[in-house]
Amino acid sequence: MARMSRTLKLGIGLIAILSFVAISAIGQTSQEPQTQKDSVTVSGKVAEVTDTSLTIVDDQKASHTFAIDAKTKISKAGKHAKAADIKADDAVVVEARKGEGDAMTAITIKVT
Repeated sequence: MARMSRTLKLGIGLIAILSFVAISAIGQTSQEPQTQKDSVTVSGKVAEVTDTSLTIVDDQKASHTFAIDAKTKISKAGKHAKAADIKADDAVVVEARKGEGDAMTAITIKVT
């Protein structure tokens, strides 16, 4: 009887651990698609740039404005750069996250 009780406790413990791992894995999987929906990648030519915003025009002649914040990573020729290093007519690829309404904040800006 004691042996069966010990086996039962081990079995219940194992089931509890596996349940926790499964629930954690499900929670992580459900977060990834949401991140993809909240981000966008746009390429085009720079129309205007300041320390806090970047406006580009894509190949369809549509204008896109992105906020630049302290977390925005900017690179030019494969090296770290600042917003001041971006010039009008530079070709860029911007990865941005969508915010309220039409607002977008640049995550990365690559000057190509």
